[in-house]
Amino acid sequence: MQVWFVISLIFSLVIAVFAAVNSDVVTISLIFSKYQLSQSLVIILSAVIGAVIAIFLGLFNKIKTSLKIRELNNEVKSSKAKIEELNNELISSKAKIEGLNNDISKSSASNTTENKATEIKSPEIKA
Repeated sequence: MQVWFVISLIFSLVIAVFAAVNSDVVTISLIFSKYQLSQSLVIILSAVIGAVIAIFLGLFNKIKTSLKIRELNNEVKSSKAKIEELNNELISSKAKIEGLNNDISKSSASNTTENKATEIKSPEIKA
């Protein structure tokens, strides 16, 4: 930031020296009127008007950038919330799957036990 300040200060000094060297009276013609001003005053006014325009364009660009940053931050927050929601859903689904696997293993264990009991009882029955 200080580098730009030094550069702008040097540029301002160059403009001031240039304006002081060119101090003749010139005629400025606008749409409806004509003015006779010192050329140095015209140079300085032109530089000041250019600086003001540059400042406004810089402010416009800064506002535009800050609005874009705000929009992107909101998008990041929304994405983080969606990721958290999906992670919770994944955890819930894993728990359901684990519960179903436990039910299946219990069911298959009890079926195996019943089948063995049936096999053992079958030979005792004589027709």
